[in-house]
Amino acid sequence: MIFILLIIILLMAIFVNYYVHRLKISTVAGAPIMAIGIVIKGIFTESMAGPVISDLLFYCMMLLTYWIIIHYTFDLYQATFYSSHLEHPILSFSIGTWVAALSVMSVVLSDKDFPFLARTVFTINVFIWLLYFGWMIRNYAAIFRKIKNYIHQIQGGLLLTCVATQSIVIAGSVAYRQGLSASFFKTLFLIGSLLYLLNVGLIVYRYITTRNKDLTESWTNTNCIIHGALSITGVSFTFAFSGMKNAALIIWIISLLLFVLVELIEILRGIQRIKKLGWIKAIFTYSPTQWARVFTFGMFLFFTERIYSGKDSLIDYLQSGVIVSLPTMIIALILMEAVLLIIHLYKTMKDNRRRYVHVPTHKNSRNL
Repeated sequence: MIFILLIIILLMAIFVNYYVHRLKISTVAGAPIMAIGIVIKGIFTESMAGPVISDLLFYCMMLLTYWIIIHYTFDLYQATFYSSHLEHPILSFSIGTWVAALSVMSVVLSDKDFPFLARTVFTINVFIWLLYFGWMIRNYAAIFRKIKNYIHQIQGGLLLTCVATQSIVIAGSVAYRQGLSASFFKTLFLIGSLLYLLNVGLIVYRYITTRNKDLTESWTNTNCIIHGALSITGVSFTFAFSGMKNAALIIWIISLLLFVLVELIEILRGIQRIKKLGWIKAIFTYSPTQWARVFTFGMFLFFTERIYSGKDSLIDYLQSGVIVSLPTMIIALILMEAVLLIIHLYKTMKDNRRRYVHVPTHKNSRNL
């Protein structure tokens, strides 16, 4: 079934690109896969939503994955891959969504009883992570060499280095269970944690030194990864150091505080954007980076579910509140992003058709 879907999507992608119009694929295209995967893992599991809904979301995730991979292949074929995804030292951090998306897929494949495919995806993903990590060293060197040139471009997307690294720990722990060395996972966890501290330091430095206090201009969608990266670090910690429950609880408390702080800033930013741009442009305009919010919310929910004990304490009441309220918010976000994506694709195709329709003049009517 999975391979039949690949052939169908390949034929559809070729038809759209050569007979409708050439689609431009974003570097953060892995974010929707991350979002759908974490929703399958944390909300629409077979035990909670039933096998039909869970399988439907799974195949939607597979279809989207094939579609994205095929379009990245088109970029390679047309020699635009480097300029579109690798060249810019800040924007190329978004490649971390590819690693995280494949990690989520490996986890979901394990849950769906595809152990061979899960391990194959994980092995390929480790190789991609190594390439990504090497490329990020190049990016950090460029940033620190010309920090004044890049300081105003620094945003939460840099934390995808942490997200990608910690996702490898989670995917490997699920796909191989006890088959890999514990020191391997602990080393990766420490690398991811150091990357988190480094990138948060850069983000804080950016906002301390910036003069522009207008959130509509200075704050970005990807800053929600500030709490999302810590949540996935917490989940990674529960796999790498399973016996240290108190330390995991401390990470969760810090994640909760950052979650509240960042989302309060997002609310203030939303109010400012509505006043400045109006409701449509401020809230109801599609951006692929918005899928990062779905993933970060889902990861915080998943982290909460993993360490929830159900005891009568203040922390447990807070965790139960998260477990009850967050799924509804995540589903609402997914539905809104899906609708905005469909509208965006329709408008893009409509605009491209108009762009290529030319009324012939007397001069070129013969050529027509």
